[in-house]
Amino acid sequence: MSHARRTIAAALVLGASALALTGCFPLPPALPSAPPAPAPSPSTAPDPSTAPDPSTEPTEPGTSTPPSSGDLPFTVDDGLGDTWSFNVTGVQADPPMQSGEPDPGTYFVGVFISAEHVEGQAGFRSVFEIFVQGDDGETYDWSDTISVTAENDVFYADTQAFTDAVAAVQLPEGVEPTQVILRSSYGHPEVADTVFDIE
Repeated sequence: MSHARRTIAAALVLGASALALTGCFPLPPALPSAPPAPAPSPSTAPDPSTAPDPSTEPTEPGTSTPPSSGDLPFTVDDGLGDTWSFNVTGVQADPPMQSGEPDPGTYFVGVFISAEHVEGQAGFRSVFEIFVQGDDGETYDWSDTISVTAENDVFYADTQAFTDAVAAVQLPEGVEPTQVILRSSYGHPEVADTVFDIE
């Protein structure tokens, strides 16, 4: 019984000592408050009366917004997390093929594309549909020739950047390509098509 009382007494003494010691340590100093942000100088602040209103700026139909930097002239944000800058660098009849042949009475048109991934994870072929407009007024889809493979095929292009990757689109013999259309797979129709005229 005396052993239990001794243990309780020792615990009370230790607890009282701990409380007494707690008062001996000073509190840490208060954190200083952040200084107020400086007001912009009059020489660099834009004049609200002359700044353009983005909601009223006209946009040219059928084209996308040019990028703010880089060498590629078109940039498209699909609105779902992926942004690509790109250009159609050329169009060639009967491009070099790795596998596959055109159906009888047709031929391949190679669309050469260079691109850079600005933001997101999805590859170019997932983010864009590629079409060729013929002089017969018909539109021909690259996805119709997905089973053939051009040399440096866009299907296997790097997901971050590539140069002159090829999309082989099949057209009827005698039909000449007049336009290349790159369409946002997920942003259409809110995201405008990017249209390249073939001269």
